[in-house]
Amino acid sequence: MQLMMWFQAFVYLLLPLFLLYRVVKNDYTSQRLWFIEWLSTAAFIGFLFVVGPWHIFFYYFRYIWILIFIVVSIVSFKKIKKIPKRGPKHDKSYKFSIGISAVLAVYFGFIMIVGLSGYFQKSGEEIALDFPLKDGVFAVGHGGSTTTVNYHASHPNQRYSYDILQLNGWGLRAEGITPSELEKYEIYGAKLYSPCAGNVLSAVDGYEDIPPLQSDIEPEEPAGNHVILSCENAEIHIAHFKPGTVEVQEGQDVDTGDVLGEVGNTGNTTEPHLHIHAERDGEGVPITFNDRFLKRNSLVFN
Repeated sequence: MQLMMWFQAFVYLLLPLFLLYRVVKNDYTSQRLWFIEWLSTAAFIGFLFVVGPWHIFFYYFRYIWILIFIVVSIVSFKKIKKIPKRGPKHDKSYKFSIGISAVLAVYFGFIMIVGLSGYFQKSGEEIALDFPLKDGVFAVGHGGSTTTVNYHASHPNQRYSYDILQLNGWGLRAEGITPSELEKYEIYGAKLYSPCAGNVLSAVDGYEDIPPLQSDIEPEEPAGNHVILSCENAEIHIAHFKPGTVEVQEGQDVDTGDVLGEVGNTGNTTEPHLHIHAERDGEGVPITFNDRFLKRNSLVFN
């Protein structure tokens, strides 16, 4: 798991730098080759912006790459204005470069478009809830209606689930990329509040936290310590509570804003976060907070 995290750091932080440097520094033989390579870089930057899990890194880098890309585009466009529009017709390496860049542009452009399609949900089905966390800046790690931006979307009952983390003042969700101590994650121990008025269908508080990034541990209960509420004609599932913090009991009535417990790392989880989803008749239902349908990389200031 740590190896995967460091690989992601390379893809989202170092690889864009290389591609942007190439666009501005390469000696292009034609404007056509420049355009195709520029387009492939644009598709890759767009893919990172839409699909990239920026909560893992310095969150605001996703905007920095866009700004750098705009500057690089202006500088490189001025540079290539004096070269021929078309390159050598019979140069195989030239044609190969054109072909590879075109394939990359289509590939990353397609993933970006699929990711963007996950920003929307079926109108009229959503449930309006209050955001269950306070006093911080919160980022959506998984959210949206397609698996490109929300791996839960492959499960019908959790299709519109949210996995939510908290950012510190530097835009980081933890002290480092993969800290091994739970306390180094910003959201760990954060108070969880009832997002609606309703009745407690289930309240479980019998599991211990697991160490971060221990995905090889098979949990007895994937939700870990959790609370299920009946409200808005649906079941609201809130998972991964910290041990010993669940403050409600089965059958209890709750009002919006009542304290339910604290964020922990119990169940099927790789690091502390809030998992919340809504079900109706076994099917996932979209959730909106303050009329917003959230998706990966959405921020909530609360």
